[in-house]
Formats: sequence, C-alpha cells, structure tokens
Amino acid sequence: MRPARAGRSATALLAVLGVTYWAAHTMLRPLIGPYVLAGGGSEQQASLALASFAILPTLLAIPLGALTDRWGVRTLLVVGGATMAVGGGVLVLPLGLPGVVASQAVIGVGTLAVWVSLQTVATLPQAADEAPRARNARLATFSLFLAAGQAVGPALGTGVAEVGGYAASFVVYTALSLVLVGLGLAVRVERPTRGAAPVPVLRSFRDAAAMVRVPAVATTLVVSFTALVVLDIRTAYHPLVLGQAGVPQWQVGLLLSVAAAAAFVSRPFFPLAMARLRESTTVGLVLVVSSVSVVAVAFVPPVPWLLAVLAAVNGFALGFAQPLTLALMADHTPADRRGLASGLRSTANRGAQLANPAAFGLLSGVVPLVGAFGVVGGALLVTSVASTWALRRAARSTTAPSSADEVAPPAVRRQEPGRAAAAPAPVAVPDTA
Repeated sequence: MRPARAGRSATALLAVLGVTYWAAHTMLRPLIGPYVLAGGGSEQQASLALASFAILPTLLAIPLGALTDRWGVRTLLVVGGATMAVGGGVLVLPLGLPGVVASQAVIGVGTLAVWVSLQTVATLPQAADEAPRARNARLATFSLFLAAGQAVGPALGTGVAEVGGYAASFVVYTALSLVLVGLGLAVRVERPTRGAAPVPVLRSFRDAAAMVRVPAVATTLVVSFTALVVLDIRTAYHPLVLGQAGVPQWQVGLLLSVAAAAAFVSRPFFPLAMARLRESTTVGLVLVVSSVSVVAVAFVPPVPWLLAVLAAVNGFALGFAQPLTLALMADHTPADRRGLASGLRSTANRGAQLANPAAFGLLSGVVPLVGAFGVVGGALLVTSVASTWALRRAARSTTAPSSADEVAPPAVRRQEPGRAAAAPAPVAVPDTA
C-alpha cells in the first residue's frame, strides 16, 4: 500500500474507528450468556451461543487477511461494519435460541473483517527506518484508543439492558455498527500499487502454514490464543458465575469496565516494559498474572471491593497483551504479508473464543461452573509457562548473541539469521475524504 498521509485528521479517524469498534464489540459479548439464560436456556445452550461467534471467523480469518493485502483496509472496514449491523438486526428479532446463534455467527464475521483491517494499519511500519522502540510506542498509543472503547462497552451494554432491557442494548449495538460503516466510508486508502505481490486468497492457507513453521510465529499465536481465552472468560463467563452468586447485572458491567479502565491505564507502560524486560519475561508476567486473577473471581467471596481489585489487576496485566502480540507479529512477519499475519493472529483469537465456550460447555455438564473455572485455569497456567519457555528458546536459537547483542533492544535481536530485512511496505492511513 502507498505511503501514509500525514495529518491529525487521519490519526483522529483511526482513533474513533478503534474506540467505536471495541465499544460495540465489548458491549454485546457480556450480554449473550445471561440473555440465553433469561430466556429459559441452559448453561450448555449459553455456551453454544457464545461459541457460534467464533466458528466462521476461525475458518475465514486467513482468507480475509489475504484480501486485506490485496484490496486494502477500506473495503474490509465497510463490509465488516455492515455485516455487524445485519447481525445486530437479527438479534433484535424474537427468533429464540436459533436467532441468537445465527446472529452471533454473522456478527463474528463482521467484527473479524473490521479487526483484521485495523491490525494491518497498526502494525505496518510508518517509515523505512522506524526503530523498534518507536514502533512499540505507536502500538501502545493505538492500543490506548482501543482500550477506551473496551472500557466504555461493558458498562454501556449492561447499563442500557438494565434500563431498557436486552432489546434496547441490541438496538444500540446495531446503531454503533452503522456508525462504523460511515467511518469506513470516510477512510481514504490508495489501492495497492501494481508492483505489489498480494497473496492469492486460495493460496492463503498454504502461505499461512509456512508462517506458522517459524517457531517465534507459532509461539506468538499461542500467546495471543491464551490472552484471548483469559479475556473471553472475563467478558463472557464472569457475568454467568457472578450472576449465580447474586451480584446485580449493573455491578457486573461496572467490574468489567474497571478491568477495561485498568487496561487503558497500563498501555503507556508497555514501551517501558519492552525496553527493560526480556520479551519472554513480559509474556510470562502478562499471562500468569492475568490467568490467576481471572480464575480467582470464581472462588473468592462476592465482596465488591475484592472483585474490583481482581478486575483491576486482571485488566492491568491483560492490557499489555494486545500491543505485545502485535509487536511480536510485526517482529516476525514481513511487512508485505502483514494482512495475512493479522488474519493468522485473528484465527488464533477466534479459535480461543470457540475453544473457551466449548470447554466450559463440556465441563459444566460434568462439574459445577466453579469447577470448570478451576480446570480451565490450570490449563491456562500450563500454557502460560510453556509459552514463556518456548519464546525464550526461540530467541536463543535464532541468535548467537555477542556483547553488543546483549544490550541491543529485543526487537533488533529477533531478526532471523541469514534473512535480509524485508523492505517495509508503506501503509495507507485513513484520512478524511
């Protein structure tokens, strides 16, 4: 894609896109499980509705990433926002559990298209000589905008549902999706240059498989998967377990917003952590702290101040996950395949949103919901430790550090040996039309 247009209007538009997208996304997710239960459904049916959100996106993320490389971000933004709005309209209709499942499948595809586009814009280099520390600072700023939407969404969704019912929340979600369509139309993106070599969509799975064979890329996907499982437990299953404990819905929404606000506060500390700590150390701290804090909610007394502390700790730790995995992806994939890499990362994320409800659905048929929290929490800890070890091993295997390497920033040392640095593909940043 062509060089970015400078200007505050471009940055402001990208920021508003990120805030609106995550506000819509996070306002809806906590409502689906309680909505199914309120309609007389079981915990297994609630898990089915939650899992349907990720089935199609898990299959389509890689082709959508390839399409982003070929068509640019504007088309995917507009189509994704429109698909989200269609799914919201289906959810408003009184179609029972089949309607909820269908709406979640449609919404999952729409949110995926928008998110792949936003990731692609964020991770492509802004200049040929962009330093890793400058890139990390830019990713932290981008994630800061996204965290603002994540902080607003849960309180908005549960607050509207408390006052006007679930249908009112679904209408607000649909309206925000239409706003995304309008913002996408305002994006000005140049088509790829003729010299570009986009990945053919039908070949995208093979090229994605080649990416995964790089150990650092595979570990990055596992880290992203684990972080999304933790986030999905917080947004989809805390409302269920806290509702069973008698916590009012508005308090659950407030707790989710406390976690999102803590994630917002943590974003500016990301570049500092990356400059001071090893990459693998940062990954270990993020995954272990967030996993322990998210599972502990099911086992502690439902005291408001204690739940608020756990929410803040979880949000602060998990706030590092998004810019961290974006930085890992930018470090280990070529710039002209960044859309495909974004689709691959989204496949891992949607796989988490599919595997998490499936695991809870199966476990809740055998043990109480609290017991399912314990089993999933143990698996998260094992995955967290294994990811930390694998990332450290991959870093050692790709580098024979000299004394100069020891003091170089981690991102500089991670280039694959024997491979020339890929020339960064310039990125088109949205501007007002």
